[in-house]
Amino acid sequence: MTVRRAALAIGVLSVLVAGAGAAYVTVLAPSSKPPSASSPASTPTPTTTQPPPALAALTDRGQPSPRLLAKLLAKPAAAAALGDRLIGEVEDVRTGKVLWRHDAAGESPPASTTKLLTATAALTTLGPNARLETSTVRRKNTLWLVGGGDVTLAKTSPKSAYPRPATITSLASRTASVLEAAGVAKVRLDYDTSAETGPELAPGWSPTYFTEGDIAPPSALELDEGRTAPNQISRVSDPSQQAAEVFATDLSRDGVTVIGEPAHVTAPAGARPVARVQSPTIAQLVQQMLTNSDDDLAEALGRAIARKDGLPPTFANAAKGILAADRAAGIDLAGVTLVDASGLSHADRMRPAALLDVLRLAAQGDKALAPILEGLPVAGFSGTLATRYRTAATRGGAGVVRAKTGTLTGVSALAGLVADRSGDLLAFALLAPEAPSAEVTEPALDRIATELAGCGCGREAGPGA
Repeated sequence: MTVRRAALAIGVLSVLVAGAGAAYVTVLAPSSKPPSASSPASTPTPTTTQPPPALAALTDRGQPSPRLLAKLLAKPAAAAALGDRLIGEVEDVRTGKVLWRHDAAGESPPASTTKLLTATAALTTLGPNARLETSTVRRKNTLWLVGGGDVTLAKTSPKSAYPRPATITSLASRTASVLEAAGVAKVRLDYDTSAETGPELAPGWSPTYFTEGDIAPPSALELDEGRTAPNQISRVSDPSQQAAEVFATDLSRDGVTVIGEPAHVTAPAGARPVARVQSPTIAQLVQQMLTNSDDDLAEALGRAIARKDGLPPTFANAAKGILAADRAAGIDLAGVTLVDASGLSHADRMRPAALLDVLRLAAQGDKALAPILEGLPVAGFSGTLATRYRTAATRGGAGVVRAKTGTLTGVSALAGLVADRSGDLLAFALLAPEAPSAEVTEPALDRIATELAGCGCGREAGPGA
């Protein structure tokens, strides 16, 4: 494929998100570290391009031929590298008609493709312009640092960062200014994480997820997603305590004496607000979550959904809120079971139909879901697909495929959109629940998506054709 065709294909998909602002492509150094497809790379820097004025793929001109598509995919769908089972489905975005099925009624752990359902629920429940908040409150000479679930809260925020996270340094500075104006020079500092409750481990999670750096122990108060240092994989065992200690140091630097060590204590109802900082918008957080397959952010959004629904912010209630929101959005949830928001659990189950519904609704112009399209990694260019689509068998999909990845031990998944050679926009969802290894199965899934990109699969008459 030429660079020009790749650029045009990206532009064709970019028009779908024009209502939410210009689309961008982010190039990151991804992580292939199991069990998830998370990338602990630094916050992405966007390259913004203006989309073209129209999308030919959604014009009324019939649909690709299921018969020709079945013939095209027969060999790649039977590849030994997929393991003993492939669950998959392809549909025409314009018509919503299924063009190809492969054990589509089967159920599989969806791995990080779960984040497509979490994204839908976050955007429809919380709203694209909402933000998560970290704040301080005070009663007399006791100050509380109150976490609101913003795991993107950072020590510092480089000017090149996109989206720009809130910083704990800024919160300390604002807090110190208010305390100085009130004549308060000494405080005892406590920290409040009551915005998230319940166990640290979801059903099906391994404690090694924490020790190997896949995710931090979920907390309403985290700094740099609980990493030992910005951009590092390793995580601390107690993210909220780490954040409070850093805040205490910053507060002291700003002239406020902090008495003793920070304690984990819920703030009383009558404590008075002092200062606050806010996360990027939910729309931006969703984009970041999908591009980087950010497990910490997915779980934080799940807990925020539970809080919005008036439920205790636990794993179970996050999953309950996600499913309720997706059902209300019109997602087919037959065969879907969720125990978390990130897809880290092997106990999660999904069929391709749920993933295709999300992709189709977003691609057909649902403005609330536009950030989902903006967040999908671009094959060979961004996020968790940045280093894929480099072989002779898959190079044709580079720049044309936009898809959410999913990787767990023994599971590989890929769900996204592709503009084929005839200009049709296809949605696909591929789940391999018995994957031999990510190293061999991911290229096999990429091969199927690449075949879709190269398809000129004829026409069958559609309404008005």
